[in-house]
Amino acid sequence: MPYFDENPLEKIVFQAGDADALLDLRGMPAKEAMQAVETLLSEPISGKSLLIRFDGATDDGRETLFQPLGRRLLEARREGLLGRCLPTADGASYFISFVD
Repeated sequence: MPYFDENPLEKIVFQAGDADALLDLRGMPAKEAMQAVETLLSEPISGKSLLIRFDGATDDGRETLFQPLGRRLLEARREGLLGRCLPTADGASYFISFVD
């Protein structure tokens, strides 16, 4: 297996500074965080990009929002609400853009 000095994903994913706005879900219970995402998706901002930040993984073994949020965002993309839905290199955010 090759060893990389740098994370190769950093070159193909978006960084926090690339977004027009931020939805910060850190510290929120999962149910409340997902409700905030549903509210966001029900009122899309045409042509805008957004960084959705959530708590990263810890040593306690509990699930983060990475998978459930990712599934919901991919569903929204299939529904035509989002143009892009990509994780950031740190694995604790998603970069999304709404369709024009």
